[in-house]
Amino acid sequence: MKEKNKIQLAPTDTCTGCAACVSVCPTGSISMKEDREGFLQPHIDTKTCIGCHKCEKTCPILNPIKIPTDFETQAYAAINKDEDVRMRSSSGGMFHALAKWTIEQGGVVFGARFNDQWEVVHDYTETIEGIEPFMRSKYVQSRIGDTFKQAKQFLDQGRQVLFVGTPCQIGGLKAYLKKDYDNLLAVDFICHGVPSPGVWRKYLKETTKGESLLSFSFRDKSDGWKEYQFVTTTTTTTTTTRRERYNTNPMIQGLLKNILLRKSCYACSTRTYHRISDITLGDFWGIDNLYPELDDDKGISLILIHSAKGTERLLQIPLKVMYPIAREELLRASTQNLFEEKSIPARRSIFFKRLRYMPWLSVTYMIHKDSIYTRVMRKLKKIINLSRK
Repeated sequence: MKEKNKIQLAPTDTCTGCAACVSVCPTGSISMKEDREGFLQPHIDTKTCIGCHKCEKTCPILNPIKIPTDFETQAYAAINKDEDVRMRSSSGGMFHALAKWTIEQGGVVFGARFNDQWEVVHDYTETIEGIEPFMRSKYVQSRIGDTFKQAKQFLDQGRQVLFVGTPCQIGGLKAYLKKDYDNLLAVDFICHGVPSPGVWRKYLKETTKGESLLSFSFRDKSDGWKEYQFVTTTTTTTTTTRRERYNTNPMIQGLLKNILLRKSCYACSTRTYHRISDITLGDFWGIDNLYPELDDDKGISLILIHSAKGTERLLQIPLKVMYPIAREELLRASTQNLFEEKSIPARRSIFFKRLRYMPWLSVTYMIHKDSIYTRVMRKLKKIINLSRK
């Protein structure tokens, strides 16, 4: 038997922060703490650790979960039948449709929401009204908290459970549960990667400048799905709403340019077509390249179904559109987050180092300014394209 001080969890560069190790620890000796970049990492209290090694045995990075091979993944373009729900959603409104069905069956829905401090946390609801805070994209890594344990309690009671999270969080849930549940629908989404809670907190503190934040949206599409906006509403003596297009906001651009991502996101093992979840949801970017007649710029979802359970569930919810898509067609659309690994920008390391002792607004130039390599490659592509004409 190993000594308890020999316990080793996944290396920092590959740990996803899924918190499965925290959930499985029988003595509560593991907690999630922010590292120097603001990302949540597991820390072991050696004074209370009993050396049972359940954390090591549960970790989905140290013990990868095999993807089932008894079902061929199917892809669809889909839109919620309820236009109001669709417009309040980031894409086609599919999460709300799945969540509403679950609640109507007396079930429980788990997802990510903002808490009173505008941190992103996982939580659950048993009411249709409670679905609303879980809607829309939140580009920050959420705190799982006790939701794995809570989900297991509801599953053991025989209740329907819908659990939505990043692909690595679904991996953590499955590793924690250690068995399949017929009453669990595990849903992940097409994930670009996750910025840290620490960066998000610093961004909010400096950009709101002491104002009280009333509402917030990473993906407001009131002016269109493709040209979505970053919208904050704050108040002091008056209420102020600020709108920024996604291509000018530094938080969104830091995400899209891969500068703000967790280290494990650059070689994510869950960025695959076939997955351990039942359903994968995402924006169907590039649908206009395949079927322009389906695109009205109000948002359309890409759905990947990975299990018979996922197929059965989708047949039970009302949809305006559900159009089959071949895998080869996805390669022609803008769905690179399904397949491509992310490269680590050369400026990532210096960005996080400077952010530790400099204001957010003093380092955002590193996000907006393209690297020399990027500019050179862009010029080369232009020269090559001109030579082909």
